[in-house]
Parts: sequence; structure tokens; C-alpha cells
Amino acid sequence: MQKISGLALIAIALLHSLIGLIWPELIGFGDVWQDIADAGVVDTARPEALRIWGYYWFLLSGFFLLLFGGLCHWTEHHLSRSLPAFAGWGLLAIALFGIGLDLDTGFWLVLPVAINVLIAARARIASPD
Repeated sequence: MQKISGLALIAIALLHSLIGLIWPELIGFGDVWQDIADAGVVDTARPEALRIWGYYWFLLSGFFLLLFGGLCHWTEHHLSRSLPAFAGWGLLAIALFGIGLDLDTGFWLVLPVAINVLIAARARIASPD
């Protein structure tokens, strides 16, 4: 397998974050910025304000995925190593959990990346560097 998992995760994260920032109505958060402004901006991401709280976590998860994708890309290209199997298993668990709770989700995009990581990790074990 090619070392493309990091770039794939970066692409997914950028898509996720851009949708959240530019077209929040596509994911059920239309006018959320007005809700945030009306609530006073500071300390508005609270469980009592579920809509803002959900949007906050949507954006943060995209930003963390971007950071993780960058680390994976760095590992694959600067260290010239495939990702460890635990990263693939973790991505697989997260993807399956997300898909299980919501079939109409972007977690489907993470599923092939997880499988790629697992196949690449297995190939590395079969023929060590």
C-alpha cells in the first residue's frame, strides 16, 4: 500500500472543517453563528446550549483530525515509515462507532483510510525495513 493515509486524513479534515465553517447549514447548523453572537461568544459552548455545543465539537474534531493527519503524513514521508497498526485499529473503531450511530455520516470516508493503515502495517511486519 502507498503511504497516503496522512494526506487522506488531511483532505477529510479540510473538507469537514470547511463545511463546518462555510456551509454549516449542510450539517444542520444553519444560523449557528448568529446563535453564538446572540449568546455573547465567550463561554457559549455549553451542554445547556446543545446546538452551539454540537457545532463546537464538530469544528474541534475537524481541527484535531487535521493535526492527526499532519502527524501521519509526517510519519509516512519524513520518517519513511508506515503508520502503526494501533492507528489503523483506532481509526477503524472510531469510524465504525460513528457509522453505527449515524449511517448518513462522513465517517465512511475514514473507513478506507483505516483499512489502508492496517494493510500497510501488516505489509511492514511481513517485510521489515
